[in-house]
Amino acid sequence: SGSPTFASPRVQILASPSIMSCLEDCGNCCGLLSAIGIIFLLCLGAALDSKASAIDFKGDHSEAARNCYIAAVIYVVFLALSVCCIRKAKADAREEAEAAAELRRREEAEEKSS
Repeated sequence: SGSPTFASPRVQILASPSIMSCLEDCGNCCGLLSAIGIIFLLCLGAALDSKASAIDFKGDHSEAARNCYIAAVIYVVFLALSVCCIRKAKADAREEAEAAAELRRREEAEEKSS
């Protein structure tokens, strides 16, 4: 058996590769969407600042541009959280692999001593 066995069924579920990779997958998805949002909002803010004729906007251009920049900063925060999720998932995967290797070493040592 390639996967480690644990005494508690709850630990088995939490340590399953599909649950562990969910955090990384979620971080990747949110990170990508945040990066796209940052680029879009910065471009839109710059276009509003320059009062581009391609944007038919009747309101205050400078206030709308400022709001785009504020939203871009919020997206930067979410991008940073996404990176944290990805790093956490990778660290958890490393710990799981090390624990599984240690468990295999112990089982092999027990078999040799028997």
